[in-house]
Amino acid sequence: MPSKTVAELVIGERIVGTFAARSKSLASFKSKPGQYLSLTLGDATGEVTARMWDGAEEAAACFSEGDPVTVRAVVEEYRGQKQLVIERLKLAEQAETDAADLIPCSSRDLGSLRAQLLATIESIRDPHLSTLLREIFGEPGRLDSYCRAPGAKSLHHSHIGGLLEHTIGVVEILETVARVHPQLDRDLMMAGALLHDLGKISELECSASIEYTDTGRLVGHTVLTDRMVNRAVERIEGFPEELSNRLTHLLLSHHGQREFGAPVLPMTAEACALHYADNLDAHVQYFSQVVADGQASGSRWSDYQRLFERYIYVGSTVVAPAGPERVAPEPQPDEEHPPAMGGLFDQ
Repeated sequence: MPSKTVAELVIGERIVGTFAARSKSLASFKSKPGQYLSLTLGDATGEVTARMWDGAEEAAACFSEGDPVTVRAVVEEYRGQKQLVIERLKLAEQAETDAADLIPCSSRDLGSLRAQLLATIESIRDPHLSTLLREIFGEPGRLDSYCRAPGAKSLHHSHIGGLLEHTIGVVEILETVARVHPQLDRDLMMAGALLHDLGKISELECSASIEYTDTGRLVGHTVLTDRMVNRAVERIEGFPEELSNRLTHLLLSHHGQREFGAPVLPMTAEACALHYADNLDAHVQYFSQVVADGQASGSRWSDYQRLFERYIYVGSTVVAPAGPERVAPEPQPDEEHPPAMGGLFDQ
């Protein structure tokens, strides 16, 4: 039986497919003893919920969240959405998996975005910032890693090329800010935009799914960014200390609030601009994805978004999705509701 992707699923058919286990949990039946396996499975074409009613505990023991799994299942419909009812499940063989098949990729032209990043570096007039950016992005393999990296694990820009897509979004917002407020240091803001999430190339990794590295969990991308940038500054003879401090301040304060992971609060106009540009691009992409998901399922309103403590209006107008299509998971009658999302949006 040929392997199926999420996009190829047809209600009523029996399929075999290899997917990344994006989420995994065992839940107790309410009407009988025992547990069932609740999953979100995904590949480069989208996500689908799945349930395994029989042999769930044994199956759950053979893989971890984030692993690739091969399943034989029946495609059913539940509350207007496709759902897999799994008959058999095994950990996928390495030869059966390719990250490019299992992880969504940006819908944008990554070659054009890469060219825009390089053009932004070329536009920097400050000689010290220009040298710094060339030093950082000129390191062997650095630019390729940056352009392929995801922007987050699960929320905004959580796909291959997401970091580059998000960075260019922040650059474009700040270009407008610089025109409206010409008293601001445009070069400093552009450097901040290009570097603010640099540490994500070490914080996150793509295998069968997007996962945190050990360093990413222990240290976090804000500190990793600070380390990488300051090492580069130290290699540049005569880099002004005040300029280094101002740039470091932008990078350390871009999350805006200490409870969201900012070691310091924005205390310059440029730092304020970077924080809001970063937040704006991330939030609009998240909203756009929720709208795209809702339209795919024919809904006029999204599910309740715990992150924002509200529903999001989908409407009936077709809007091109900002990122890869996903199917939002639906809770089952025997399933506990997931905990509310909290903390930093930048996850």
